[in-house]
Amino acid sequence: MQQGSPTDSKAKFIPPTDVKSVLQNFKKPKKAVITAGMPYANGPLHLGHLAGAHVPADIYARWMRMLIGAENVLFVNGNDDHGSTSEVAAVKAGKSTREFIDTIHEQQKETLKRYSIQTDIFTGTSRPETYPLHEKYSQDFLRLLFKNDMLEKRVTKQWYDPKMERFLQDRFVRGTCPSCDNHEAYSDECDACGTQFDPSTLKDPRSQLSDAKPELKDTAHWWLNMWNVADPLKAWIESKQKAWRSAIVQEVINTVLIGCRFENQFESKYKEIKETLPKHKSRYVPGKKVECLFDTKVDLATAQAILEAAGIPSVVTDKWAYRPITRDVSWGIPVPPEIDPEMKGKTLYVWPDSLIAPIVFTQVALEKSGRSAEQYKDFWCDPEATVVQFLGQDNVFFYVIMQGSMWLGHQANTQTHPPKGELQMTEVLSCYHLMVNGEKMSKSTGNFYTGDQLLEMGYSADQVRYFLAMLSLPVKASNFDFVHFAERNRFLAGPLNAAFEKPISACHSKFGGRVPEGKLIGKAEAETVKLVQMYLRSMQKGDYSTLLGQVENYARQINSLFSQFKPHDDRAPEEDRKNALYTCFYVLKNLMIMLAPFAPQTVNELRQTLNLPETVLRAEELGTGLSAGHVIAPQRAYFPAVAEEVSESSAP
Repeated sequence: MQQGSPTDSKAKFIPPTDVKSVLQNFKKPKKAVITAGMPYANGPLHLGHLAGAHVPADIYARWMRMLIGAENVLFVNGNDDHGSTSEVAAVKAGKSTREFIDTIHEQQKETLKRYSIQTDIFTGTSRPETYPLHEKYSQDFLRLLFKNDMLEKRVTKQWYDPKMERFLQDRFVRGTCPSCDNHEAYSDECDACGTQFDPSTLKDPRSQLSDAKPELKDTAHWWLNMWNVADPLKAWIESKQKAWRSAIVQEVINTVLIGCRFENQFESKYKEIKETLPKHKSRYVPGKKVECLFDTKVDLATAQAILEAAGIPSVVTDKWAYRPITRDVSWGIPVPPEIDPEMKGKTLYVWPDSLIAPIVFTQVALEKSGRSAEQYKDFWCDPEATVVQFLGQDNVFFYVIMQGSMWLGHQANTQTHPPKGELQMTEVLSCYHLMVNGEKMSKSTGNFYTGDQLLEMGYSADQVRYFLAMLSLPVKASNFDFVHFAERNRFLAGPLNAAFEKPISACHSKFGGRVPEGKLIGKAEAETVKLVQMYLRSMQKGDYSTLLGQVENYARQINSLFSQFKPHDDRAPEEDRKNALYTCFYVLKNLMIMLAPFAPQTVNELRQTLNLPETVLRAEELGTGLSAGHVIAPQRAYFPAVAEEVSESSAP
């Protein structure tokens, strides 16, 4: 039968029965870049950073190295240095911005190291190894956006400190939120209620740089015109409805709207002509208005013409599509001076800056490894490669809508999906916030635990990593609960350690430290095939919680085999004991590989006990087991014992 014939296409799917076939059928990228939400250089890394971005990204990067080889994977990250956040923190610390950022950078870098966050580069947007490349790439990017009519100059009112003779960026102004009356709101955003607002609506503004009362003054800035690429942006987002986490999809689909609104007094007229309009959905919206949503801007234009002819004036729903991308601040990437003299002295706003930065971090990482910076295109501009970005849920707008618009808007044809050679659209994996005392962890409010605090309390990095991976942050906010943390650590120190230790102990006490001759028994092989299938799917989506539960169930096979066949007991039938222990080592090797991204330090101890090289931590090694006669090294310490419970009230 010829491949691709009608009969062949209707052939019943036969699930693979061995791990090798599962791995062969799994689609792998040629290369991969993994990024995590960039921390501001304004203080220590807290558990929210680790839980929502750095630990999940590191797990993913370790997995991708196992899948396609370390040489094809780059995990890049660094500090978001520019903008007002670091400047404000430096002023409060009484240091220069450069000195302050360098100190924080080294502290954060050390914390990541302590948690085995294995980046290929952890740099910063202002650091000497990065800034020259970042300035050039960002300015070239802006030139292309300008050329493609993606930038629009607008004059708006911004807060100005007359005593310091400078405009005040968002974080340099505090006041009362116009929505909830929080007295510590920023100039355009309130952390308490999450509302974003026009700076002119802030009540009782206070400068953070002097005792002068700030005043509103006109200033010109570039705004990103995302409306110009609304059609391809909307189509791309809709194509991700099954691939991305539902929270991301719902947020961005409900934001990127192509529609128009009219007063509900015209509703009866609208109903008379509704069927003559292009395909659309309608709904009531605040302000006593009706909104019609269309698939494309062409359909929208057609509909508005029909509505206008029927005496129904309408306004385009496009407020989401315009964002300022420059600031009046010296600490940042200067905009290209030749494009517009009025923009001299302006710098790139922190959001375009930090969206572009991982591309430059990739260049720096390549140069660090002895490769050419231009090879970044193999990672960012090839449809067969992938870029996976981990971030907090509150940054989804920027990483999906703004970044997507920038990528589409800087290519030769702004209305098509990027072809090979252009920046490819990225995959985005977001997490909800890690809570403490029922509130979002936040450095600005002082409501957080630092990553270092947990280690100083005596916990191991792997205990924390494992617990954070078990939280359901991809689907809901979770509280860091020390009671549940202690329960999880008791499981690691108890049943999971037992699964590691029992085969090793029996091998040394009864079989001379060598894996006995034997065969796989029970459901070990079938369960491995099922679990590897789930493992591949879950790791690709960055969904770790349910997966780890199944990995733990898989580990329980070892305890079951010991209970049933007693490899450690000479009184049991020898053949059964050998087969059981042989099977236990098969399970244990698979367990070791699957847990490696989650608990790297512990797995490294187990790997050395099993007398295996580092190269064994590859996806291809799943389902292979240990050969008869393989020498097992002496047992080591794995997950630490839980000495005592730490209550939330006794935690710092």
